[in-house]
Amino acid sequence: MFQGTIPGPMRAIVRETAGSWPRGEVYVPCCGNFTIERSVAGMGFALHSSDVSIYTTAIGRWLTRQPVGIRLREESTEHLGWLAGFLDDGVGTVATLMLGTRFLASVGREGLWHERVVRSYREQWEAKHAETVQRLTGSDVELASYEVEDVRSWLQKVPRDAPVCSFPPFYGGGYEKLYEPLNEHFVWDAHEYEPLSDADVVDVLGAITDRPYWLTASNHDVPDLHPYLRGVIKATPRAAPFYVYASEAPTRIVTPRQPIEPVKAPRLRRGDELVGPIKLAMLKPGQFNALRSRYLNPRIAPGAANLAVAVKDGVGRILGVFALAPSSYTPDEAYLLSDFAVAPTDYPRLSKLVVLAATSSEAQLMCQRAFSRRIRAVSTTAFSNNPVSMKYRGLLRLTKRGPSNEDGWKFQLQYQGAMGEHSLAEALEKWAKRWGARTTQTEV
Repeated sequence: MFQGTIPGPMRAIVRETAGSWPRGEVYVPCCGNFTIERSVAGMGFALHSSDVSIYTTAIGRWLTRQPVGIRLREESTEHLGWLAGFLDDGVGTVATLMLGTRFLASVGREGLWHERVVRSYREQWEAKHAETVQRLTGSDVELASYEVEDVRSWLQKVPRDAPVCSFPPFYGGGYEKLYEPLNEHFVWDAHEYEPLSDADVVDVLGAITDRPYWLTASNHDVPDLHPYLRGVIKATPRAAPFYVYASEAPTRIVTPRQPIEPVKAPRLRRGDELVGPIKLAMLKPGQFNALRSRYLNPRIAPGAANLAVAVKDGVGRILGVFALAPSSYTPDEAYLLSDFAVAPTDYPRLSKLVVLAATSSEAQLMCQRAFSRRIRAVSTTAFSNNPVSMKYRGLLRLTKRGPSNEDGWKFQLQYQGAMGEHSLAEALEKWAKRWGARTTQTEV
């Protein structure tokens, strides 16, 4: 219900740490999506919160029984006039803003996907809004006060012996970008402030930590706070780590765990000859995880697959694996999350056969059944130290090349291609002619 980016295990650490604090007033600057307040709800604290964003202020004012004070902009009534009846300066306005974070970025934008998003929310609005209001009214979060104020000035008013718990934004522009669609369509008495500079971050940290009881966290390692490092949280393989610092707290480490299931099917090995026909077999998530951990480059962070498939030869040996998910941006496109061949084998370009199988008409049918939509194309991202990916070269079209956002790679390459224009039999025939040359091992 509350939108935010703080990992779930953080709530348990906050509650555990606060358990040793004296009951009384606790101050929460930069309260964001009220993760801290929800974590310590019911523990007997009088919670005082502050922030400067439109989203947080709507919730904070409602929780402290203040008028929300947020209205639809006059220039937005053409597209969003149908929201006016749900803006009651109370919980209805809060619910509207919460739902707005999910679709307002698509309002007024061209493209089938954006049009479908807005139309879907408008058609289901009454039910979604009523459900959100019901969930909000059932919340157990209580605030003693909420103020719209910059963290730098607000912390100066906090008693020096009172506990402070905060996850301040250590990078600029994050919240501004996140809530930009809300500010574009709604007007309110926004507080003017300057983004935190590096010097400001040091001052804020000093004001938070210069007291008997405190806790803060960041997705940046802060060397000056190493003596107070109490936990490291990495909730998923692709998530950035969160570092937890506190005056006093037990030490905790949270790491991702993936389920593993045995795969009993044999794999193609060195010395084995690949025989046709090739076929596809669906994999359970645990089986996919097991094969991915065994064969995929360990520098590539794994992702969750909607559809995981093994490619097998004519005698049932696994040749490779591919995983697909529905595209978030193009309705008739599937995203190739992962594809890899087993190793070692006598076929140095076996990975190309896996890509051909992943774009076959048989794979297309599996996608359409799994995603309940028509699939006509496939796209993927490759990380490489070369300007092209040799695995996809000749099979998919390079649409974009840029610097990598992952450590250890020079280039981030975007590829796209048609899906369903060849069968598995045609894929094997094409691969055998162009890339299926077998290496031989010379005994010494």
